[in-house]
Amino acid sequence: MTKLKNDVINNGLGLAVFADWYNVDSMMKMKFFDDNTRSWWTPVTGGSNVPALNDLLAPFGIAFGDKILNGDFVINGEQSRYASGTDIVKFPEGGYLHSFPFLDSSESGATQNVLLSGMSKADSPILGLLEVGGGRIAVYGDSNCLDSSHMVTNCYWLLKKILDFTAGNIRDPVLFSDSSRQDKTLHVDDNQLPSRRTDVNFSTYSAVVSKGLICRSDSRFEVWGTKGYDLHVRGRNRRLPGYAVIDVGRVLNSTLEIPVKKSGLIKKSDDNSSGNKYLGYLYGDDLDFPELVASHWLIPAIVAVSGLLLLWSFWKIRQKRRRRRKGASSSRSPNP
Repeated sequence: MTKLKNDVINNGLGLAVFADWYNVDSMMKMKFFDDNTRSWWTPVTGGSNVPALNDLLAPFGIAFGDKILNGDFVINGEQSRYASGTDIVKFPEGGYLHSFPFLDSSESGATQNVLLSGMSKADSPILGLLEVGGGRIAVYGDSNCLDSSHMVTNCYWLLKKILDFTAGNIRDPVLFSDSSRQDKTLHVDDNQLPSRRTDVNFSTYSAVVSKGLICRSDSRFEVWGTKGYDLHVRGRNRRLPGYAVIDVGRVLNSTLEIPVKKSGLIKKSDDNSSGNKYLGYLYGDDLDFPELVASHWLIPAIVAVSGLLLLWSFWKIRQKRRRRRKGASSSRSPNP
């Protein structure tokens, strides 16, 4: 975080953050019993890890809240859907902040809506743009409009305007209107910010927390023989034929000093490669699609051929018995 602050303020880095909902009470309400594991499951985090994002943005005086906002809004003629996004609760003076009326569907917000009018909407800030030193920051409380999962409307037009600002300091006149400029600091106490769940060890599920830094020369590559090749932090261990299986747990707990594999050590004969091609399916290796199809139908094909051969053998045996019976009956018949 110290490096990020220095890069933004002193080196002119542009930073764009798209968050999502995070509400502990709502997560606890989503608890369900999983029949496979025979245990109760509760979401570890919300749509985004807002407490971690707030730690990241704390040096700039920016923080997200725990509301779950839903509704439609319009900016410069562009209509978008705000689907289960969060609000901005801390923002410094001099920045540009945009607020719109939304319905809060979080546990506390839903209770408040029932007590008031049932469908009351209050203005909530969701978009903020700020110049800090030589850098620029843009924050938005909803990331659903950027991915393809349950997208109602996209916000690519907003993303372009944000990138124009953070990367090239190109300011859209609507986003940077005088009416949206903050004359005073938006502030809440730190104890009112969304907090982490104390009953969950987040490092158990995260690929980042308490894990070794993977960057630069240690980055993951899909290039055969490079230093970062086959360095997967999660998921199945996909590898090219001829490579030994890497222990994912050992990789994560090590210092990630993986030497470059020598070509002489990894070279195998073609016979072993072709043999392992089918055995890999039985031992759970991640095969390519053609190999997977061949492996999937190999055993059924062998069983089918064996069954046909067995039926053909039974048929031949019955034919021989019929011939013997006919020969015996003809020899017993009296001569005229």
